[in-house]
Amino acid sequence: MIYQCNPFKTGSATITGGSETVIKEVAKALQSVSDMQIKIIGHTDSDGNAETNKVLSKQRAKAVKMMLVEQYDIRFSRIQIEGKGEANPIADNNSAQGKAKNRRVEFVKL
Repeated sequence: MIYQCNPFKTGSATITGGSETVIKEVAKALQSVSDMQIKIIGHTDSDGNAETNKVLSKQRAKAVKMMLVEQYDIRFSRIQIEGKGEANPIADNNSAQGKAKNRRVEFVKL
């Protein structure tokens, strides 16, 4: 299972609207299989420096984890987080649309 959502503005780890559907689907999957574990991997666009982006990407993963824990009652220990920074873009960082796609989290079943 790999899901992806792009709920972030530049330089922010605050979850914005539009990602609720994917996060809710992940929560339902976790609720239906009580021993399933996932990793949430945060990513950024290329704005800013690499070290700052690495920290920001981990903050993004943590924000989504906390939403799953607090709003959907998923056990904290079932979710790992990782920040990749700007290292793994899925789109061109030279356009606003590409940067928006790169500001994302990915959910990976472990």
